[in-house]
Amino acid sequence: MGLNKIIISVRFMFYILGVIFFTKALLQCSEDLKDDEQRHKVVINSAAKQELPPGFEESVSFSGAAFYFFHHLGVAAYLQETYNLSKVCFLGASAGTMPACFLAADIPIKEVMESWLPEVYSILKKTGVYFVVFKVMMEVFLKRAPEDSYLKASGRAIFSLTNMESWLPCHERISEFTSNKHVLEAAFASGHLLYIVNGEQWAKLNDKKYIDGGLTDSHPIINKDTIQVIPYMWHFLWSKIWFMNSMYGSTSDERNSRLYKDGYEGAKENPNHWKRLDRFRKVPRASL
Repeated sequence: MGLNKIIISVRFMFYILGVIFFTKALLQCSEDLKDDEQRHKVVINSAAKQELPPGFEESVSFSGAAFYFFHHLGVAAYLQETYNLSKVCFLGASAGTMPACFLAADIPIKEVMESWLPEVYSILKKTGVYFVVFKVMMEVFLKRAPEDSYLKASGRAIFSLTNMESWLPCHERISEFTSNKHVLEAAFASGHLLYIVNGEQWAKLNDKKYIDGGLTDSHPIINKDTIQVIPYMWHFLWSKIWFMNSMYGSTSDERNSRLYKDGYEGAKENPNHWKRLDRFRKVPRASL
């Protein structure tokens, strides 16, 4: 056999092998996509079938708000002060997981504002907010949270996340927690912005990859009766481009206190928004 025939035979052999491996790769890719699509449907369906947890009669949802979450804390403080929330569960997406977490764990919002967050922001004023904010919050919150916080939050706090395990990002909800650290990891996974909050591409939770829950479910609800809290619901928060402004991680005490006050006053000035909670008022409205 001449050299040319040998070369042609080798090329033909590699060609056949290439076709075989390429075909196999396409088939495997097709199967992977089907599996991912099925996983995607399972996650979506499990989220869509969300119902009120046993023992709860009402639900309140906090939407994404980025660094405007102080506004949400103001609303949460009003709710905690005005109503008996023992039969209320809480949903949160992105920054909305913070008030949902505190309310579900029965942690006084006033205490969070007066001691927890001042400690967080005293550190952030030295380090800057971006890339470290979740790390600092984790350290401070774990130090200050009661040991049984995760037990109170389990089944009562529902966090919306974006699952990145499949080829198509999908919505997922988490409401069961095994420790205080697990609660915070889930909350921070719901608020994860690529690289911005902790320098990492993905948030890792239960060996899965997640990003901001607001991308797939910014306003999580259980049903049509879920009471929603959105930063711009009563005013534009000083600007019609509030969302862009909310991405600025300011360490200004004046700015954050103002957001908190606006949230509190907005909630107080709009009692009809909370009419489903009237039966839970600590002081009946007629007596106010």
